[in-house]
Amino acid sequence: MQPGFMCLESGLTRSKNSINVAVKNLSDFGISVLLFWALGYALMFGASQAGWIGSTGFLMDWESTPEQATFFIFQAMFCSTATTIVSGAVAERLKFSAYLCIAAFISGIIYPLYGHWAWNGIRTGTFVGWLGDLGFIDQAGATVVHSIGGWTSLAVLLVVGPRFGRFVANATQRIHGSNLPLSVMGTMFLWLGWLGFNGGSLLHLGPQVPAILGNTILAGATGMLIGILFSWPKGQGARVEYLINGSLAGLVSITGSCHSVSSGSAALIGAVGALVMLFFSRFLLRCQVDDAVDAVAVHAGAGAWGTVAVALFSPLDTFAPGVSRLEQLGIQTLGIILAFLWAFGLTWLFLKCLTPWFSLRVSVEAEELGLNVSEHGAKTETYELFRVMDEQAATQDLSLRVPVDPFTEAGHIAMRYNSVMDVMEESLLRIEAIIETATDAIITFTTNTLEILTVNPSAERMFGYTGDVLVGMSILDLVRCYPGAIADRTQFFVQLLDQNVKEILGQRADGSHFPVEASLRRAELKTRSFYTGTFRDITERKQAEEAEKHQAKTVQLERALLELQRTQSQLIQSEKMSSLGQMVAGVAHEINNPVNFIYGNLIYAQSYSDDLLRLLDLYQEYYPEPPSEIQGKLEELEWEFLQEDLPKLHNSLLVGAERIRQIVQSLRTFSRLDEAEVKNVDLHENLESTLLILQHRLHPKCGEIPSKRRNIQVVKEYGDLPLVECYAGQLNQVFMNLLNNAIDALEETQFDEDREPTILIQTEWKNQDWIRIVIQDNGMGIQPEYLPKLFDPFFTTKEVGKGTGLGLSISYQIIVDRHQGVMKCHSEVGQGAKFILEIPVTQLPNRRESTARLTGTAAHS
Repeated sequence: MQPGFMCLESGLTRSKNSINVAVKNLSDFGISVLLFWALGYALMFGASQAGWIGSTGFLMDWESTPEQATFFIFQAMFCSTATTIVSGAVAERLKFSAYLCIAAFISGIIYPLYGHWAWNGIRTGTFVGWLGDLGFIDQAGATVVHSIGGWTSLAVLLVVGPRFGRFVANATQRIHGSNLPLSVMGTMFLWLGWLGFNGGSLLHLGPQVPAILGNTILAGATGMLIGILFSWPKGQGARVEYLINGSLAGLVSITGSCHSVSSGSAALIGAVGALVMLFFSRFLLRCQVDDAVDAVAVHAGAGAWGTVAVALFSPLDTFAPGVSRLEQLGIQTLGIILAFLWAFGLTWLFLKCLTPWFSLRVSVEAEELGLNVSEHGAKTETYELFRVMDEQAATQDLSLRVPVDPFTEAGHIAMRYNSVMDVMEESLLRIEAIIETATDAIITFTTNTLEILTVNPSAERMFGYTGDVLVGMSILDLVRCYPGAIADRTQFFVQLLDQNVKEILGQRADGSHFPVEASLRRAELKTRSFYTGTFRDITERKQAEEAEKHQAKTVQLERALLELQRTQSQLIQSEKMSSLGQMVAGVAHEINNPVNFIYGNLIYAQSYSDDLLRLLDLYQEYYPEPPSEIQGKLEELEWEFLQEDLPKLHNSLLVGAERIRQIVQSLRTFSRLDEAEVKNVDLHENLESTLLILQHRLHPKCGEIPSKRRNIQVVKEYGDLPLVECYAGQLNQVFMNLLNNAIDALEETQFDEDREPTILIQTEWKNQDWIRIVIQDNGMGIQPEYLPKLFDPFFTTKEVGKGTGLGLSISYQIIVDRHQGVMKCHSEVGQGAKFILEIPVTQLPNRRESTARLTGTAAHS
């Protein structure tokens, strides 16, 4: 049984305590055997004193009675089993010396005396102990062995307390076993030992032994099945601990009645014993009783049930003569209660008296380290791993490595740990290199006192302190709020944490301040925290920003000056055009009245002349021979020529007057002073009036002006245009500028005899909403590098004194800004230039208002 309990308990506990568990099983076996030989056997099986205590057989000598030696060995194994149950229950927290005292107390007092009450006289078949004499039946020790061990374990558990970390905030933390296969092997050893215990309980090899063995196996199997069925609904699979303890609870339950029940009853007893074990286990956990291997539930709970089962399932002839089943149940219950009061009560009193003088449990540090090392000084691969880990945690030396044994699991863990440490050390060296070479100051400091913990070299250079001086200073000695001061440092750091980056003022050792960009992060560890701050000196950046602001203001002023100059030029040009328009309109008005007077009277004059000529013809007809004086006057006046030329003279005067009227009308159309600023107009009429004004340039020989220049042909391809809502006077200015530029380009171009200077004017109604006007010449063209600057103010390709550089700029603004249209130029050298104008048919209200505001602003300027 001892090897079985050793394997079972070692596998269900952690590996750091496995040696301690094994040594306890070995040592309690030796102690229990020696004490049972010297004292316990005599107290249990010696001559009874009134059925309460044995008085003979101390330091027993069996040389003369070998069969007594056999009985002693068998009973000594029972004593060792009762003792070693405590080992598993209180594993991983009890001092080894304390456990030896408890083992001696159980095997020397607790077990022998209760055994005397129940089993004294068992060799002769006549029970002498007072409990056995009452008729108490416990064939192989369900109560005498297992319940005594279980109740003793419960007392020790209550005095010693749970393992560290088992119960946290009313929550149960599961502690996993280190080697479940070893526990399963120990369980199988226990099955074999149980067969020996139950089978040998008859103290002879008789026909009942096979039935006892069969009942034992059936009870263990059904208990294991209940453990399987109970674990699956929990969603945890078939938990090994439930299988092990279920089978052991079945074995414990059948121990008391293995000799007297049927096979079916044995199976039922084992199943119920497993259920009782599960109930006890949950109840103890709820009460926060930390049983490492569920020894109390298995041995005390199932043992008590097995003792009751004797009265429920055994035949009546098993009981003492005249004892009914109910009476037997009372006797069995008395034995259970007595076992609890004796084992639990006496152990609890013993430990309470011992505790003030002797510490039972190891320290928290020793428990965390493991009892293998703290109690026995054992050095294992796991211990070495933990030792190096602890040393690294204390010294922060990541160069330490764990010794590796490649033939153990701990050795493989050590190998992996060393690999992780290699990577971590390399990563840390990389990080340290980055921190050491970083241009930013990197400082860590505490969260409560703001005391500086570490700094990098950049922090020393930035703030003017050495590293030794910086460490221990407050971070507030290095920074100030920027641009204002915040007295509450808590609020200051809250702001820094809330913002990714914040500008503050740094303070050097010499007291000077400088702008700093700070970034702060809080690092949270399990039990402590700290700040990591990154500080960047932004003095140069601030200076660059100031310079950039000044530069931006300078550029802004230059642009404003240029805009002012352009506006001024536009105003001057507008005033010129306005004055020109007023002058043209005034001239046209002043000429128009006399021309109309002359033209109107010429008609009457012609009529009067015709009448006079007809009258003279009648005089000549009726007076063919006039007086000599009249005849001389007719010859002097060349009457015949005068009579023939006077009608021609009148016709010439009428043609000239009509021509003057047309010119006046063109001048009035061009000036548009007698019309609204925005009006629906016929663009063709505007174009024609502009061409008429420019006739002297298009046809330099007209009017008898001598010139060597060739006439310029004007090709008109007019489309069907609607009336266009526009600023007619300004559009005339655009037409005048473009046609003048075209004429200038044609006059500067040398043409072959077969090539005529030509201006093409095209109009088109486009997309129902837009008008397209093209003015194209076949002159010399424009250089490609001039095209991007063509519409810039004061840009001209003409010689100095021949152009202001404002004509195209003003035309562009009239089309694009005033009419919200489009103006483009396409040109190739030697192929001429083509200007494309596109304006909307209707000016939108918001467009008018915007234009009016622009005009008003310009006028005001």
